[in-house]
Amino acid sequence: MKMAKKLLAVVLTGVMAVSMLTGCAGISSRRVADELQGMLKAVNDKATVKAVDDDLANKAVKVAKQDNKDALKEDAALKTAVKTELIKGNKLGDSYIWIAYFATKDVNKTVKAQKIAKELIGTNGIDTSKAINSNDVKVGDKSGNQIENGNKFELSMKPFTVGGTDYVMFVVTCKAQVKTAG
Repeated sequence: MKMAKKLLAVVLTGVMAVSMLTGCAGISSRRVADELQGMLKAVNDKATVKAVDDDLANKAVKVAKQDNKDALKEDAALKTAVKTELIKGNKLGDSYIWIAYFATKDVNKTVKAQKIAKELIGTNGIDTSKAINSNDVKVGDKSGNQIENGNKFELSMKPFTVGGTDYVMFVVTCKAQVKTAG
């Protein structure tokens, strides 16, 4: 009986450890998120970046490779197709969505974060007009210049290969909020 309790304790510990990892972002994603957070704090001191599972990035990769397994879609067509896929059912209708993808040869976490930051940051801080769905985001009955990005960004990341070249797809989301007076 004593041995059974010990075995049960070991099995339970293993199950708990595995359940904690399920649905979590990978170490690489968390490292890139940390680097990106530091860069975003330069323009928004309240910005946080959390690495999330690769679900959104998986959807974006699927769209990127949909028509041709050996070449990526042209950039504008890809962004339009990804936007359509990611806002199906209006799940992200209140969130800005930015995407970035690039070849990963000789690219470390800092360079990845810099390339993502370039997609988010404009001359006056976070640039929501660079979001692939900037014209479609709504908070209640507010839209356009009445809303702005919040401070909590989520990063979804997925490596993929097209035509023998390794890439990584990044999808960054941030819930919109009504602009504060001032």
